Amino acid sequence: MHPLHHLIPQPAHLVRIEPESDDTRTFVLELEAHRAAFDAAAPGQFVMLSIPGHGDAAFTLSSIPRGGGPVGRIVVTVRRVGELTSALFERPIGARVGVRGPFGRGFPEGVAHLPTLYVAGGCGLAPLKAVIDTQVRERAAESPITILYATRHPGDRIHRTALAAWAREPSMRVLEVIEHPTSGWRGRTGTLVDHLDEALDPLPAVAAVCGPPGMLGPVAQRLRRRGISADCIFVALERQMKCGTGECGHCYVGSKYACTDGPVFSLAELDRIPEALDDPAESWAAPYR
Repeated sequence: MHPLHHLIPQPAHLVRIEPESDDTRTFVLELEAHRAAFDAAAPGQFVMLSIPGHGDAAFTLSSIPRGGGPVGRIVVTVRRVGELTSALFERPIGARVGVRGPFGRGFPEGVAHLPTLYVAGGCGLAPLKAVIDTQVRERAAESPITILYATRHPGDRIHRTALAAWAREPSMRVLEVIEHPTSGWRGRTGTLVDHLDEALDPLPAVAAVCGPPGMLGPVAQRLRRRGISADCIFVALERQMKCGTGECGHCYVGSKYACTDGPVFSLAELDRIPEALDDPAESWAAPYR
């Protein structure tokens, strides 16, 4: 039997809205009644956010208490792409929404002390943010972390305050890449893969990847070819998840449900369900193949 907070939307209010880019914002929600399950969420888990008259949608938690996020609040980073997200963007501070969760299997436990590479494209940084924050807090001293983050334009970058804070952490590198730089950009340019060798020197023990569907498989395979074990490469899939409990079958892929068996999978698991990474129409795919 599923717990109540998995089946019935819990009422919450918008208490803060933080602009990230032209089409992306971070929303901070405060639950009307405290639910310990949300405070105990693992990095990589998601919630279903609902607005009456507009349905609900899945959003990975971009901040959690374990990673230093606020207790009793839910933090999601949302890109405006459809009806529900457009309705959310129109909601003022104090507006009421519903939240179910947390759902899914997040990133693995027990690897915070290992040298880690995070590879993010576009809004794919949002699902990785909570696990990065958690590792920064839980890692052994001087355990190295590298973040390789690519966007098409400088204005597409999200979580800029976090990126700057991570860059100041000891034994932590942040490599930002812009595919189409403006005249004011002074950092790295090109595609994400153009700078993958730099990010892989020295070779990390663990890697996590999230971004547009077309980049996931090619980047994960490149990481394997460079010597990272498939069991230690983790991919966050952002498929359409409608129920969160594995009942509707909407996110079924191969023999797995993204909402319950994922959304985080190791590359070794994905080897057995290759269609999970099959998205040849995605325009991001070309530079990585």
